[in-house]
Amino acid sequence: MSTYAGDAGTWADRGSRPVGAFIFAGLIAILIGIGLGLTIYPPLALLAAVPPALLVVNWVLRLNFPDSITDHVPFFLNLNNANSSAGVTGIPISPAEILMLFVIIVWLLAGISRRSLTLASGPVVSAYLVFMLVVVAAEIHGVFGHGDWLKSLWELRPQAYGFVAFLMAANLVKDRRQVRGLAVVMFLAVGLKIGVAFYRYFVTLHGSTAGYEAIMAHEESYFFALFILATIAALIWGRGMSRPMRALLVVGSAASFFAMLLNQRRAAELALIAGVAAIMLLAIRFEDEHRSLWLGVTVLAVVVITTFTVGYWNHTTGLAGDLVRPIRSMFVPDQRDYLSNIYRVAEDANILANFKTSPLFGIGLGIPMFVIFPMADISYVYPLWNYIPHNTLLWIGMRMGALGWAVFWGLVGIAILQACRQLATRKDPLLNAVAAFAVAAIVAEIIQGYSDLQLDSYRNLIVFGVVLGLLSRLPKLADA
Repeated sequence: MSTYAGDAGTWADRGSRPVGAFIFAGLIAILIGIGLGLTIYPPLALLAAVPPALLVVNWVLRLNFPDSITDHVPFFLNLNNANSSAGVTGIPISPAEILMLFVIIVWLLAGISRRSLTLASGPVVSAYLVFMLVVVAAEIHGVFGHGDWLKSLWELRPQAYGFVAFLMAANLVKDRRQVRGLAVVMFLAVGLKIGVAFYRYFVTLHGSTAGYEAIMAHEESYFFALFILATIAALIWGRGMSRPMRALLVVGSAASFFAMLLNQRRAAELALIAGVAAIMLLAIRFEDEHRSLWLGVTVLAVVVITTFTVGYWNHTTGLAGDLVRPIRSMFVPDQRDYLSNIYRVAEDANILANFKTSPLFGIGLGIPMFVIFPMADISYVYPLWNYIPHNTLLWIGMRMGALGWAVFWGLVGIAILQACRQLATRKDPLLNAVAAFAVAAIVAEIIQGYSDLQLDSYRNLIVFGVVLGLLSRLPKLADA
């Protein structure tokens, strides 16, 4: 039986309380280590923030499988939440927030004491700052408009986490070696979750997903897609990469794709397709030396995928059925996809109806969405159904109005332009691979955010912030 903790903590089984004392002690140890490490190696702070975002489930919709400790770590759960077991009352703050605050304070103090503190600037920084000002305005607008402050934290916190991660990446990454280190961390962290998916499928579930809509958290499929997109970018732009490393990434990508299929999130599969398309378009446009090669590969891939989809269109089971399902479900959905589709259609209509009540500034954060078009009752599995809808792109408009949409798309556009400028003017293989990957990650996030809970997910927004921070930092990093 699941319970709602009532604050910006989570729902979780009260019978499976995590050992909060160990978690709290571990957090203190991490903070001490970061405090010491920042005096020697500033990017350690960023490395401390990224792995938890990739590894730790944020407790919103726990699946309660017993085989992964990362599903039971309350990193994003308030210390005063009944499920935290930290024994702290009256303090609505999570270990993630303590870690971020500590990192920022130590970084600022270290920079001031050395007289070397400089803050990142540039078009991406300015655009993100404007977007966050609109987010804060939406929070104030909602709370003073009789919104629920505790509910609004569910909407505000992910945006704040993303911005803090962005500032850390934009200010702490100083050279190519650190960029490479972040890439290694991402591959290892996602690789661990791929291993969890395999273990869960083959050992815990004995090779069957019958009766399960998903075997991992929804956002895991997005991270699996990022592994594949990063591999493609590395293969195209990663000149000088050893053959064993290339082979390892290809094998890892195959495993990641299989994990995506096991998790049965069609939105993530469509996001992967869009991300791959973005990378290939960038390769065709900016890789002059091999343009004909990448154009040929792209045309061949389109022909093969189209032929396969048409040939196996009526397959609804097995590997072939899983591969064509994301596209087929848009035209001929099965019962599960049909019910999901009609819920999303009604939900989108309700979001737009709410948007029309305040089209310029939005209704603000923390105010429940009123319902005109009937929807299925999913409150027993998702109590925030009328605060954070699946379509988080429309959520931006509903909460922040046309102003919020304008600044959000301005941020996305400026980030993509920054990446394209990197690809057009510089020849550094590593930095160009990062730029291409960043564009693909942004495109995939938007596609998945259109139909699933992504742009208001703690983990996604932290990774999204780091990606934008790296894009902002690229012009200041020296070529190889």
